[in-house]
Amino acid sequence: MPLNLVVQTAFLGDLLLSIPLLKKCRALWPDHKLGLVCRKGLGDFFVKAGIVDHVYEIEKGKKDTYARIIESLRSETVDHLISPHESMRTVLFCAQIKAAHKISYKNAWNFLAFQTRVKRDVRLPDAMRQLSLLAPFDPELKKNIEDYVTRAKPYLPAAHGLLPAPPEWASMSQREKVLAHSELFQQLKTKFNLQGFEDGKAVLIFPGSVWATKRWTEEGFIGVGKALKEQGYEVYVMGGPGEETLSERVAAGIPGSVSLAGKTKIIESAQLIARAALLVGNDSASTHLAAVCETPLIAVFGPTILEFGYRPWSAQSYVVQKEDLRCRPCGKHGHKVCPIKTHVCMKDIPAEEVLRTAGFILR
Repeated sequence: MPLNLVVQTAFLGDLLLSIPLLKKCRALWPDHKLGLVCRKGLGDFFVKAGIVDHVYEIEKGKKDTYARIIESLRSETVDHLISPHESMRTVLFCAQIKAAHKISYKNAWNFLAFQTRVKRDVRLPDAMRQLSLLAPFDPELKKNIEDYVTRAKPYLPAAHGLLPAPPEWASMSQREKVLAHSELFQQLKTKFNLQGFEDGKAVLIFPGSVWATKRWTEEGFIGVGKALKEQGYEVYVMGGPGEETLSERVAAGIPGSVSLAGKTKIIESAQLIARAALLVGNDSASTHLAAVCETPLIAVFGPTILEFGYRPWSAQSYVVQKEDLRCRPCGKHGHKVCPIKTHVCMKDIPAEEVLRTAGFILR
């Protein structure tokens, strides 16, 4: 059986935004296997959620993992290789894989590696930018994207910070496939003595981010958590590996809350997210995972802006941000330390502002 291969070696958030692209690959070539090249530790979710058939994982800093994948693909007939990732290393990696057709964004250095190169339209949200790589193979998709870019306003929040919903043809929802793993949820419920998930009373707080300046204040997260606990909600603080200490501090400030940071795999975190009443996090992978699960979410934006394209991509995505700051944005990803040493983009967002949005969602 021929194989289509998507190469996306970015962080988890960007990888989750590849889901509309992966879903369209399934629709265009239903008789093909679908493979995914990604960072080590991220692929399990995509296989268990039924998004792809096989993953090839890259371990950062270990060149031999690239060589092993190239060798393993020699026995495969790769029809379409699609790469939304633009780094020079990824281009060189793709150039070494034998495929009938290679597709990526158009830039100055990849013309020898890819036959089809698509303009990366910065006006589009990233989930749709990645999906646009398949527009040359689907006239209807091409027309839909052209219409969307001229008519839609994906970065204009409505009341309470609600962002416009994605069109159905570009959805990243995998809610039903995540919920199908009910046995996994029951195991987690027993292991951690979880409460509130089955009666709509569980709220998840994700205070972490890879970039330090993209984290809202600990005091803010604690204030939201305490208020929701007082309203009868069960509050759980979560995060990935390396975020345990931060999450434990936040949980300690919320009486009756516990931290599950570093204790769940991505597919396990998705089980809890899909059954939660609300997720509160930063501009980070957690809010993208909530969008995949169609869970109502509040994303606190600071140094980054929606217009970069990395907004949560669901119909129940709410954003809280400090408008009209001259220093914002200060970079594409944020920084380890605020460049002007004030971090006002986050410090000036009070817990009450996020709570107002939470109250609207949970009403």
